[in-house]
Amino acid sequence: MFEQLPTLGVGVSLSLSSEPDPVALVQETGGPRFVEYAGQAEVERVLPEVERIRTAGVPVLFHPSYINFCGTFPNAPAWLAETAAHIRQVGSPWFAQDCAYCFWQEGHGYSTQLGYFVPPILNEASLQQSIIRVQEVKTAVPVTVAIEPAPMTFAVGTMPLFTFFGRLAREADCALLLDMGHLVSYEMASGQRVLDALQDLPCERVIEVHIAGGRLRQGVQGPVYVDMHESPVLDEVWQMLDVMLPLLPNVKALCYECEGMDHDTVMTVLQRLRTMVRERSACASLVASLDDAVAAVEAVQ
Repeated sequence: MFEQLPTLGVGVSLSLSSEPDPVALVQETGGPRFVEYAGQAEVERVLPEVERIRTAGVPVLFHPSYINFCGTFPNAPAWLAETAAHIRQVGSPWFAQDCAYCFWQEGHGYSTQLGYFVPPILNEASLQQSIIRVQEVKTAVPVTVAIEPAPMTFAVGTMPLFTFFGRLAREADCALLLDMGHLVSYEMASGQRVLDALQDLPCERVIEVHIAGGRLRQGVQGPVYVDMHESPVLDEVWQMLDVMLPLLPNVKALCYECEGMDHDTVMTVLQRLRTMVRERSACASLVASLDDAVAAVEAVQ
């Protein structure tokens, strides 16, 4: 499943309008093998920066925050057409975004209008609406769609996270993206362990994995994980990655979300991720991509 997708290796995700500079990272030995970026639907607004990255020699992934992958508010056809045009223009091999409410009014909008992602209710009715939304997007865009459990500072509903997203992936026939910090956030918000429902997760559908910085704040019932990419990666997140990597046989991209982080920290994290891939990954092509990257650098030198 998803065999046609390229294995991109270890890379970074960032905002094109903030530090660190993606081209400077790409050009350094040991830098990212791809760049994922958050951007607006209109490709003209980001194309100059995207072209800088592609000229530096690596592919890009488009990872926005304006699609409703859950709820009853449909995505406007014109908005989806703009997204499809964006994907074609930049050559993104798949299209991934958090499964969350980005808007709840007529027409389209961005998650920034709400201030944050609002995660879906984890129950049957919400699941059925999410299936409709994912199929709506799949019909419009020209590449594989991957859905991502959003960060949670609260959890509503009794269906386990992996049960909800496992059924959504199977019944909507889409791929999955797992963010290790988002999984930690669910565990803290719900009091449940994600691995307790591992049997419900179609691990072969997980094509991308994220890791990012975050912070803990004290809530009424205990610590709450806050997704903050400009912060260091927490020990709990590294531990989640250590547990999950051996369970995922089809990962095409392992991505460090690093908006606002300094250049040297990004390079250090990338090195740690490559080490973890060699030692823990169940995906042979992801491990092989590390050697391919070294060979490419040596050929240039």
